[in-house]
Amino acid sequence: MFRILIADDDKIEREGIKFLMAKYDFPFDMLEAKHGRAALELLQVNDVDVLLTDIKMPFMDGLQLAREARALKPQLKILILSGHGEFDYAKTAISLQVSNYLLKPIEPEEFRAVIAFVVQQLQEEESAKRQQEDWQKVYEAGLVYQQEQRLRNLIQDSAADDPEADSRKRAIEDVLRIIEKEYEKDLSLDYLSKSVHLSASYLSHTFKKATGVSVVKYITQYRMEKAKHLLDQSNYKINDVYKMVGFSDMSYFGLTFKQSFGITPKQYREKVRLP
Repeated sequence: MFRILIADDDKIEREGIKFLMAKYDFPFDMLEAKHGRAALELLQVNDVDVLLTDIKMPFMDGLQLAREARALKPQLKILILSGHGEFDYAKTAISLQVSNYLLKPIEPEEFRAVIAFVVQQLQEEESAKRQQEDWQKVYEAGLVYQQEQRLRNLIQDSAADDPEADSRKRAIEDVLRIIEKEYEKDLSLDYLSKSVHLSASYLSHTFKKATGVSVVKYITQYRMEKAKHLLDQSNYKINDVYKMVGFSDMSYFGLTFKQSFGITPKQYREKVRLP
């Protein structure tokens, strides 16, 4: 289900548009605004896929609204509706990358064709985005697996010719499994060492010797990869993600993410969502 915002100061016109949307069974939740300023306020707080706006409205006209909306939501589909067919309106609309320009009174079949085309565009974009997310999941899962495999190989190599190797190997692999399953919790070195029945200092020394990184650094790297994966999912907010990967402070999470990847969580999310 997509969402459309209908901006028109004429209530009868808005009702007519809603009637046609229902008649043709288009997959939209509908919001409505009686002038441009109200429409812009709705755009600022709602996820909207399509803006259908009249040209002449009080407080803010449709072209100004389209300009503000385009800056706010670059991927938004914008449809201009007006009783004025002058070339200047159409020319301005084209410069704002408006999807279509409809004249009043609305001709139902033309309206149906235009909205059907927009729906098709949205569905294709949604499908492409879903495919990109699926590939990203596979890629992220592959990175985590490769990291874990490299660590296990290092553990295996370091165990050669060492009579205590098997017990250390099992302990470190147990620690890796705990991190994989409980990375969102407060994983202190003390907690991990008690879980595998080793002293904290011995576990710390053994883990770093076997893997080349400290326990704390490994946990941080693992959490950062998980954070990237979660940020790829559109239904998770950044304010949720940092808690889901075991951080208690948003600012510290943002700093750690930037140190790890060179960009902030917000910048990363915007980057992966580019068409």
